[in-house]
Amino acid sequence: MYRILSLILVLGMGLTQSSIAAWPKSNEALLPAPLPTASPALQGPIHGPVEPVQAASATLPVDLKTAMEWTLERNPDLMAIRQNTRVSHAAWAVAQQFPTSLNPTVSLDVRPWTFDKNRGEGSRPLETQVSMSWAQPIELGGRTGFRTEIARAAFTQTQWNLVQAELAALVQTYRLHQTATYRREKWRVAQQLAEFNRQLVKTMERQMQANQVATVDVVLAEVENQSSIQQVEVSRQDYVGTLADLRQQIGIGEYMNCLEPVGLLQLPEETLARDEDNLIRTALESRPEIQAARAQAVGSREAIGLARADRIPIFSAGPVYEKNESGTTFYGLAVSTPVPVLNTGRTLVSQREAEYCRDLVILEQTQQKIRNQVKASLIKWHQTQQLVSRTHATIEPIKELAAKVDRLYAAGQSDLVKLLQVRQRLIQAENTQLDAIWQATQAYADVLTALGTTPLIGAVGAASPTH
Repeated sequence: MYRILSLILVLGMGLTQSSIAAWPKSNEALLPAPLPTASPALQGPIHGPVEPVQAASATLPVDLKTAMEWTLERNPDLMAIRQNTRVSHAAWAVAQQFPTSLNPTVSLDVRPWTFDKNRGEGSRPLETQVSMSWAQPIELGGRTGFRTEIARAAFTQTQWNLVQAELAALVQTYRLHQTATYRREKWRVAQQLAEFNRQLVKTMERQMQANQVATVDVVLAEVENQSSIQQVEVSRQDYVGTLADLRQQIGIGEYMNCLEPVGLLQLPEETLARDEDNLIRTALESRPEIQAARAQAVGSREAIGLARADRIPIFSAGPVYEKNESGTTFYGLAVSTPVPVLNTGRTLVSQREAEYCRDLVILEQTQQKIRNQVKASLIKWHQTQQLVSRTHATIEPIKELAAKVDRLYAAGQSDLVKLLQVRQRLIQAENTQLDAIWQATQAYADVLTALGTTPLIGAVGAASPTH
């Protein structure tokens, strides 16, 4: 049941129920064999084509939806924590069974060599002495019911903890995939600047040979060229670092060296309601932490009932048979019970009551923390959206001005310094826009975490490119 809640996160990305049903049972079947292809870092630029860079000869393109599917299937932390569900379910089954401590006890005492000693006459054998008893412990107070409810609450808590771990893993995959895409585009922008400077140096060298520009201008252009080449290497290393984090998060070891993200850096659509109270109510109903804390409180409440029931002594009763050495037979009933004098169990009840109060406070504070988290994440999300809108509105005029300066420089009506300054401002504006979009994706991930609700992530797959 709760496993389905996590799969809805993937369903929101565009999968259908039929495609989920068609998923192969084997994890290996989910993984296509890597084929030689161009690096996805060189495909689909958001700012136009650039000069290809040296990339791996074989890559495995992974879009956001596929990355999240594979995370559910292969993330090592999720695969480990899922084992807790089996253990907890087994513990629940054990709690429903009759406790082994309440199994009956059979006692048999046989003394076949019994002799009676007479003075002056020696010893004479008597009949075999036999004692047998059957003692059945009897438990009162409904202890089994309390133990069953405690185990049921623990199982529910384990399931919600698994949902929480899966949700956190999916959101983290979303963060890392978007970050890797962001670093890839930053690398692309750096390549564009390097390519522009390289072409500029070549052009100016030809002009210098024709005595159309001064040598100092060529030197200045070469300095800018070398600086941009260095920036390309830095951007490439940043991309490689985020790729390593993404590959580790997905957890597919055999494809660890070739997984690369595909797709554009996208801004999630505005799908959140503006009513903050409704969103907080949704979060309080959906967050796995609250459900887990509530289950913990239920278990603590049942533990109080068990502690109170434990104050009732468990007595044993059963038939007794005895045959003594003279052949006399005895039949009867034996009852034994502990006397709660040295420990009445009251201190244990007090401890369980304190634990229940603690868990109620944890539940209340968890709800309050989630309220604050929803408010903070919504504020951050709306602010980043406004930032993206502002940067998108300013980049087009900068592009037009940069194109105008290019034409003026080609006509000999502008100098090299102004051309480089305008080009640098354009690249800076493109980087600023990428930064704003990336901040928006991270803020949206915070919203997903704060709300803990699965339909919202559908907006990630439905989002349209910002360029």
